[in-house]
Amino acid sequence: MATLPAGDDHANPPRAVPQAQAPGDDFERLRELLVGDERRELAAARARIVELERMQGNLPQRLPEAAIAALREQGDHPRVSAALAAPVAQALGTAVHNNRQGIIDALFPVIGPMIRRAVSEALRGLVDNLNGAIESSLTLRGLKWRLEAWRGGVPYAQVVLRHRLTYGIDHVFLIERASGLLLHHAAAAGLPPLDADAIAGMLTALGDFVGDSVGSDGGALDAAQVGESLVWVEHGPLLNLACFMRGVPPAGLRSLLEQRLEDIHARLAALPEGAPLQDLTRDTEVRERIDPTSVLREAQLALSADPAAAPKRSPRWPLLLVVLLVFGALGWQALRQWRWNQRVDALRAELAAQPGFVPGAIESRPWRSLVVHGLLDPDAPSLAPVLGRADLGPATVKLAVTGFVSADDRVVELRARRVLQPPPGVTLAVQEGVLRLAGDAPAQWSAAALARAPLIAGVRRVESTLGNALDPRRVARAALSKAIAEASALTVEFVREDEPEAGSAAVVDDLAAKLRSAQAMAQDASLSLALRSVGSSDESGADATNERVRALRARWLALALAARGIAGISEADATLNPDPTRRSARVQVVASDLPQ
Repeated sequence: MATLPAGDDHANPPRAVPQAQAPGDDFERLRELLVGDERRELAAARARIVELERMQGNLPQRLPEAAIAALREQGDHPRVSAALAAPVAQALGTAVHNNRQGIIDALFPVIGPMIRRAVSEALRGLVDNLNGAIESSLTLRGLKWRLEAWRGGVPYAQVVLRHRLTYGIDHVFLIERASGLLLHHAAAAGLPPLDADAIAGMLTALGDFVGDSVGSDGGALDAAQVGESLVWVEHGPLLNLACFMRGVPPAGLRSLLEQRLEDIHARLAALPEGAPLQDLTRDTEVRERIDPTSVLREAQLALSADPAAAPKRSPRWPLLLVVLLVFGALGWQALRQWRWNQRVDALRAELAAQPGFVPGAIESRPWRSLVVHGLLDPDAPSLAPVLGRADLGPATVKLAVTGFVSADDRVVELRARRVLQPPPGVTLAVQEGVLRLAGDAPAQWSAAALARAPLIAGVRRVESTLGNALDPRRVARAALSKAIAEASALTVEFVREDEPEAGSAAVVDDLAAKLRSAQAMAQDASLSLALRSVGSSDESGADATNERVRALRARWLALALAARGIAGISEADATLNPDPTRRSARVQVVASDLPQ
């Protein structure tokens, strides 16, 4: 029996042999000793093969995770980029070809903001300039610009653009025309570095392409737009001068660049014969000629010294006249606005004092229209008289009101009159929410009024002294009061002293008839009447004369009534003048209760 190597004793420790073994067991034991290791290796290899086949079957599911792991762990490795470039490009092309609308929809949220941002950035500068022009239109600087435009005979917008639109020079390149070799590059301060040699070669190649495309006589590339930068190229016999700018440069800048390129060619002629062109850039003056700051400074000086841009002299009196007219128009407009505001304020104050109206906002277009907003009680007095007194000229006045219930005493009184409709002889008044009813009225109306009055909006309490209008004595006294008021209102006018005016006889007849009717009513009302003739005079003349005239007029009226059957008329004291503005005489009637 073969013996095992010493190194295998550790891997395969000896096993306990049973006391009794079958012949098959010996064979298995022998086979284990001879090929056991190989069988185990073969089994492990088969297991690995099975696992690899399983993993190969799951490759589509594991590929995204593997790609993500490769990009995360070795994203900067060239093999990863090279391996993913072709399939990604092919997949993207196929997706765009087969699902173009889906790609558009997916990129729309990204492309839209990008386009809007680019447009907004491009317009921001123009908007800022326009805002500056508008904001400065009525300032001292704006007036100065207008004066400059007027004196120079140019539009105001051109002057604003010349002052507001700024420009700058970022890079200047001095390039050998034949080879495209960069001789010198100057950049403004604060700009990031760039590949100047590549840019010089690109400009030369682009210029040659343009020249070849349009023909030998077509010229070369003079200007181009690169992103947000404007490129001007000035061509010379041996050298080209390229200038990268931002903003809107003036037209005179190109002439300055041409002059500087000519000066550089003149300096080139001073070089020793056979000297390389690179020696030209060692010249301090040449470097100064292509420095962006120097070019800007000289361009500004040239622009300010340009005779065409200088303002023309003109008489000043037209400007002064225009200024006076402008200030006069502004002053007149301000005065009209002030007058309008004063009248609107006065109207607002008067409306605020009206009972039952609460003013709100007032929309006005001076001297054109006025709309008054507010709250208006339907029972409030009309606002038409107030609006008519506003004196707003040709302006149309409208009311835009919303109804509400006012607690103002005057409005509550008007509301109570509308609801109760009191009959003649009944007085109605409201004070601090207390409704007072007085006079004589039918019992039915009184009962209905006392039942409805507490329900009227704004009435807190009702006080009544109503009497029965069916009482003959009360009816007689009410009629007597009316007759006495009518008789007391009749007057006889005089021309002088006791000479009455024409038509006075008819007045005396009417007065006598009313007095007789009143004396008859007094008996039914259980009242006695006292009649007194009163004369009046104006203030002209002496006091003694006026007293005598008043006495004469009172006596004349008493005699005239006595002649018509009205007896018992006394004459009033002539020292009293009840109506000092008239030359008249009338009768005073005083009613008193009869003695019991």
